[in-house]
Amino acid sequence: MKPYTSSIARCAFVLFGCSILCPDTTAQSALDNLITGEMANEHISGLSAVLVQDNEIIWYGNYGLADRTLSIPVSDSTIFMLASVSKTIMATALMQLVENGLVGMDDDVNDHLSFSVRNPNYPDSAITVKQLLTHTSSIQDNWDLMPYTVGDPTVPLGDFLFDYLDVNGADYDPVLNYYSFAPNTTHTYSNVGFALCGYLVETVTGIPFNTYCNDSIFAPLCMDNTGWFLAEVNEPLVAHPYTYSNGNYVELAHFGYADYPDGQLRTTALSLAKFMYAHMKFGNFGGTQLLDSSTVAYMRSQVVAAIEPSMGVAFFSFVDAYGTWWGHSGGDQGVSTDMYFDEAANTGLLILTNGEGDYGAIRSGILGALDTLQNEYVADIACEILLPTSAVGLVRAREMMLFPNPAHEQVTIVLNGQGMADIDVLDMQGRTAWSTRSNGNDRVQVPMAGLAPGRYTVRVRTGAGISVLPLVRK
Repeated sequence: MKPYTSSIARCAFVLFGCSILCPDTTAQSALDNLITGEMANEHISGLSAVLVQDNEIIWYGNYGLADRTLSIPVSDSTIFMLASVSKTIMATALMQLVENGLVGMDDDVNDHLSFSVRNPNYPDSAITVKQLLTHTSSIQDNWDLMPYTVGDPTVPLGDFLFDYLDVNGADYDPVLNYYSFAPNTTHTYSNVGFALCGYLVETVTGIPFNTYCNDSIFAPLCMDNTGWFLAEVNEPLVAHPYTYSNGNYVELAHFGYADYPDGQLRTTALSLAKFMYAHMKFGNFGGTQLLDSSTVAYMRSQVVAAIEPSMGVAFFSFVDAYGTWWGHSGGDQGVSTDMYFDEAANTGLLILTNGEGDYGAIRSGILGALDTLQNEYVADIACEILLPTSAVGLVRAREMMLFPNPAHEQVTIVLNGQGMADIDVLDMQGRTAWSTRSNGNDRVQVPMAGLAPGRYTVRVRTGAGISVLPLVRK
């Protein structure tokens, strides 16, 4: 959500062999040693990286821990929060509507909204779709009004934006929610502006933004284990976010925010590689045209050259010793991510982590080894990426049930023959409100009298895996 930071860890899960390797292990390659060593230095808990060239994954690797408490290594199935890399997916959704003539880049956003968005300092200046997509809208991020929630957000996207942007909104602040400069004059990063882009998809199509992405982006690209909300993915597979403080890794609860289209997408590295590849191929993925080639070219052109020449549509560009790159990076609480590709070399690299350290040396190490890695071959980019090796993953327990739910005095957990189970009821802050062991009983009664009304999570750990179930106390 916030623009760029990075990552956390001391041990690494290596793709080509299912063991946990520490930085001093001699079995690792020089690149593995560099990655795990930098992870240790920067306190990066877990990391997945994928290197794509032409239509192939030529190298990828999984390192470190997705869950330090349970010692679960990062694997192919680990789901990472993308932070601001999410903005490239959001922009792709909106540009599909532009292609279809439903939205114009120079449209006043108010043409598509039931409320009004105007910079109070320039009431006669329209804020346009292009300005939102290029961070030139003059909408300011007021972090006091952009709260994080434990779990998925509970405030609807449209309600949040109305309260924040409209003069009649409950959280409207003409000084802190808008900049003093005019629209289309200055490039200043705006999460709320991109959240408004996501809401435009909803208002124009009549479809919730997350549902639209599921149908029009994730399904065509075969992006499994992908969703804007925790409720849409297998939560036990989501890498836990970690900060590092006073010599210790600090685990954060899975979180969300009402302005979710600007940073809340979660997916695996291999699924994100399909999206990156589609943009590298000018919108084409295995014969499916996600966007027209001219639209993709426009998205990575100097759209507002006079204001910020590195800015395309959601995509940023930079030049370094390894090439000219288009893409996006992201950072949030316990999360750092990176996705960039070089059009001339037809090479793309993405790095996903569940930490806040600096992984710049890791990126340089991977690209520095490119000549060697070009001789590798892992898999074609396709709907199903068939990998030559298996990886350790978290096996989810068979479906369990809660009833009644919502509950008032008592709820029953049906374990469906899972045997011995450790059961925890967690509040919205991730704290344990109640816990027990099933001792082989198939049904466990949870007393609700001691719990305050509100939302909880029931976590059931068995020998088969982990199930996470939502619970509401009336």
